[in-house]
Amino acid sequence: MGTTRTLDNCESADGKTSWRLYEELFESGTVYLELTGVGVELETTGQARTHLVARLPLDLARRLATANVTPAQWDEIAKDRNFGVRGAHGE
Repeated sequence: MGTTRTLDNCESADGKTSWRLYEELFESGTVYLELTGVGVELETTGQARTHLVARLPLDLARRLATANVTPAQWDEIAKDRNFGVRGAHGE
């Protein structure tokens, strides 16, 4: 059994680009966006901050903007998923 759960995903009609919105099951308050086949521009500053620009095909951007994630799912993701594991939040 994996430790991720896909919230929504989409593949372009030609199969060349895709995205996946997912969560790590033991990590609260965070979701991940995985992009495949898209152009990116990445800049890292001296303050360890990152600036990322992704060039999304319009069909993927439209689908991402309407991702099928319910308010209840967002609330569940925001819950503390520590499960009693020490050190998960810097403890």
